[in-house]
Amino acid sequence: MAYRLSRKAEADIIDLYLIGADAFGEAQAERYHAGLEQAFAFLSDFPRAAPEREGLGRSSRVHPYKSHIIIYRLDGADILIQRVRHAHEDWMS
Repeated sequence: MAYRLSRKAEADIIDLYLIGADAFGEAQAERYHAGLEQAFAFLSDFPRAAPEREGLGRSSRVHPYKSHIIIYRLDGADILIQRVRHAHEDWMS
C-alpha cells in the first residue's frame, strides 16, 4: 500500500515542522519529520497496525508517534493520513 496525505494532514505537518524548528532547532525538526515519514511508511506496510477508533468516522485508526498521533484510514489500495495531531489535545472535536 501507499500513503496519501489529506490537505489538513499536510498543513498539520508543516505547522509541526515550523513550531519544532522554532522551539528545538531545524536539525531536530528535520529528524522529527523523517521519523514521521518512517511512521507513514510503517502504516503503509501494516495498515491494520492500529485499531479502528469509534467516534472519528469512516473507520479511522489512530497510531502514536512520539508526542503526536497519526489519524488515518484505509482508502482502497492506499491509506489516507487524515491528520497529525498532538496526543494531549482534544483531537476528537
